Order: sequence, then C-alpha cells, then structure tokens
Amino acid sequence: MGDQIKILFKKTHDLAKLPVKANAEPGTGDSGYDIFAVEDTAIPARGSAVVPVGLQLAYITPNYWFRIEPKSGLGFKHGLQPHLGIIDNQYRGGMGIKIYNFSDKDYAYKAGDKVAQFVVYELINTAVDWSDKVYETNRGRSEE
Repeated sequence: MGDQIKILFKKTHDLAKLPVKANAEPGTGDSGYDIFAVEDTAIPARGSAVVPVGLQLAYITPNYWFRIEPKSGLGFKHGLQPHLGIIDNQYRGGMGIKIYNFSDKDYAYKAGDKVAQFVVYELINTAVDWSDKVYETNRGRSEE
C-alpha cells in the first residue's frame, strides 16, 4: 500500500475533538469520520442552523478532498440532514456543519454529540471541453 493520507485540523474551540472512525479496522472499517458539536445548538422543526464543531482545516494530502455526509441514525430517527458540503484540498477556513431538520419536532444537539461525518475522496483531474458530435451508447440519447 502507498503512503497514508494525512488530514490535520487546528482546534478553534476548547471542546473540539478530532474526527474519529467508530471502527478503524484496516480494509473493512467505517468510511466516515464522526464530527462532534462543541456547543449546544437547537435545530428548529422544518428549519436549519449551523452547529459549531471547533475545527479549522490545516492540511490535507494533495490529490484528496472530503465531503460532509449524513449520519444515517440521525436522519432515520430524527429527520436531520447536514448540508452536503465539499471541502476542497486548498480550503483552510473554519468548519461549521449546517443541519436541516425535516421533522416537525425541534432537535437539540449537546456539546459532544455526533453531528455528521466526513468521507475522503481522491481528486480526479479531468479534461472538460466542447464537442460537435454526441457519441452513441447502448442507453440511447435523451432529447435536448
């Protein structure tokens, strides 16, 4: 295997925790790293709010990026969904997780609660250009 991908965070709040995998077993562990709230935050029914997590991205190995993803239990049990934010390799700002509440009940995060998770992806550089022709496939073509 190649070198390990490295992600470094700067702590911006005393209660900040490093994101962690619940199961980090090589090759079969969790895909995502849990992200934790650092302040009590209310998410109103049918509304949204930003949950502070006390982290600033300090470094990520070149050719990688990550995306904020939902925690399935929070979605199934409470109707909560984070904004699916892409964190590009060069981003160095602070992080907060915007949470949408699709339920009819208010939800209260407590400091230390899991808010969302992030999943790391490889950056694939592609060539994007114009074409004068549409290449046929087995699927056929949609109307313009």
